[in-house]
Amino acid sequence: MKSVLITIFSLTLMISIKGQYTRLELTELGLFSSENHGQAKIYFNQEIQLKDILISKANATKEYQVWRVQIYLGSGKNARNIATATRNTFIAKYPDIGADIAYPSPYFKVQAGNFKTRIEAESFRKKILGEYPNCRVELITNKED
Repeated sequence: MKSVLITIFSLTLMISIKGQYTRLELTELGLFSSENHGQAKIYFNQEIQLKDILISKANATKEYQVWRVQIYLGSGKNARNIATATRNTFIAKYPDIGADIAYPSPYFKVQAGNFKTRIEAESFRKKILGEYPNCRVELITNKED
């Protein structure tokens, strides 16, 4: 008990002497919910510059990569209608996989799945190759807000 009090006193003294430290509640960083459910609040002392880095990192957009199987690529007048029909047909047959339409101008793409590895995506591609002979595997970078 005595050592805990000495440690707390030394930390407080260090914070007072340096003057560059600030008290930061973890809920400010979005690391914990601000709702109080009868639990104690958690605080820690950090340098002011580190606080700014932690806050910007918590607010940063996160990117992640997934492997998808492209089952349609087309452009022209009817490309949107064909892409929509292809997506709807695919989802009806494979509801657990999911598919999205992407529009990197001037093309419409129908991309299926969100596979963690290329091996998983290739395995699925081989499964549907008879129905979608021009399908191919692509690595997609998504942004998470």
